[in-house]
Amino acid sequence: MVLSAADKREIADMFNAFAERMGPGRQYMTPEEKALDVLVQAIGPRIGPAAEAFAYRMGPGRQVVDPAEQIFGAAFETALVPSKRKKAMTKFNKAVKEGMKIVRSSSSYGKKGTITNSKKAFSAVTKAVSKARKGGKLPKKGVLRSVQSKAKSILGTIRKGAKKAGVPRGRTKRQKKTLEYLRGF
Repeated sequence: MVLSAADKREIADMFNAFAERMGPGRQYMTPEEKALDVLVQAIGPRIGPAAEAFAYRMGPGRQVVDPAEQIFGAAFETALVPSKRKKAMTKFNKAVKEGMKIVRSSSSYGKKGTITNSKKAFSAVTKAVSKARKGGKLPKKGVLRSVQSKAKSILGTIRKGAKKAGVPRGRTKRQKKTLEYLRGF
């Protein structure tokens, strides 16, 4: 393969840049230095504004920090520790949470402020919220009435008899056609 003059110049420039980075008297880089060099080249452009913000926050006279440490701190702060967005709570879970607050404040499942049998209380609350979600009737009295009414206010109601999205019951049209075809033999 024959190289053009432009390719040769580009390769020569790459070698010269490498020689400048190595400095006089250095023949090789340690693996740690190579890793740091790659890291700085990869995230350097991305953290420039963050490094400046970090340096600005440090402010004059507060503390003397050399620029290399500033860059590393900014890189660690922005690139290496990404902030994770909190998952949104569903309406059902919100209703269960409010229901458990109501149960805790009543004396139905133990003293006010405590729940003695948390499994039983949680089960009752989730069933009440599920019933409210489906549009069931409220109980006549008790703590579950207030739980269910609160759940209705949070969830709204699904029309009674409405189908939930999910796997269809019974055979699909394709399966029915296949069976009809096979019965013909």
